Amino acid sequence: MQTSLGKIVLIFILTTFTLQAYHFTMSVDNAQPMVGEKFILTLNFSYQNLEEYEVEEPQFEAFEVKLLEDNEFKDGNGTWQVKQRYQLIPNRAGTLTLAPLKTHIEMIEEQYQELYNRNKYLKKFDIFTKPIVINVQALPQDVTVTGEYELSANIDKNVTKLGEPIHFTVSIKGEGNLPNLDFLTLSIPHTTVYEKMNRPYIKSFDILSDGNFMIPPILLKYYNQKTKQVVLLSTQPFEIEVRGGNAKKEKSSRLWWLLILLLPLLRFLAQFFKDNEKKTLRKRLKRCKNREELLKKLMPYLHKNRQLTRLIYQLEEVETQEFKKLKKEILNTF
Repeated sequence: MQTSLGKIVLIFILTTFTLQAYHFTMSVDNAQPMVGEKFILTLNFSYQNLEEYEVEEPQFEAFEVKLLEDNEFKDGNGTWQVKQRYQLIPNRAGTLTLAPLKTHIEMIEEQYQELYNRNKYLKKFDIFTKPIVINVQALPQDVTVTGEYELSANIDKNVTKLGEPIHFTVSIKGEGNLPNLDFLTLSIPHTTVYEKMNRPYIKSFDILSDGNFMIPPILLKYYNQKTKQVVLLSTQPFEIEVRGGNAKKEKSSRLWWLLILLLPLLRFLAQFFKDNEKKTLRKRLKRCKNREELLKKLMPYLHKNRQLTRLIYQLEEVETQEFKKLKKEILNTF
């Protein structure tokens, strides 16, 4: 009984000593944001000796998550520091919890590093952060956008000819939870409207009509978190005069619009061929029956991204019984 108790105490001491060499924490710069308000989540992982590690990627219910920074460096004490920063945006109000995140660690203690059978002493374990409670405040009624913005609109001309379009552009400057202008559409009686997203905050419209028409004001309502007020932005309306034109110019304009209509098809075909290329590659990788064949196929993709590179290095030393499992994980990266 004493011998068994002694072993348990020794294992506890060694485990505690090992875990003290690794630290994994997460913190936020604002624990009481409003719905749609951006705040920063920071993950810090420190270590001195390990073979491999994997920091769990944050995925929290009711939050949009975007990676801002992934940095690894050695500090003045010889300790490696991994710092990751994420932008979080809550999409509903209430008391929400950021669940604990995990870092998986594989290490070999220093006294076994030089042995030929060092992998025999490989230890695998996980460490976790503490959860964080976030109190998300509700926005005023009928408001979904937060931040601080400037809204503007312009046209290339206010007098056009029959068959020639008016080019109307809307742009927004500022910072907030508005990801793009996909929501913005135009519905103008007796006109044909074609829209194009130039950049996330710039959207243009080409408008054709056989008679005079008006482009209505564009409205944007948002909550300013600095002033704690609801702001309503509006552009000016534009009166457009359409004058009769000759048939030759109308025919040329129709051809130009045909080219515009073909652009989405061309984008679709480009994406189709790209997806088809991925499918073909996956089929080739699936046909690889052993580690050596798979490594030859994967060498061109080494260092393309961090996750795939880590898996390729694992493949070099994987045991036969673990090959299929690792192969499946590699296929999921494509």
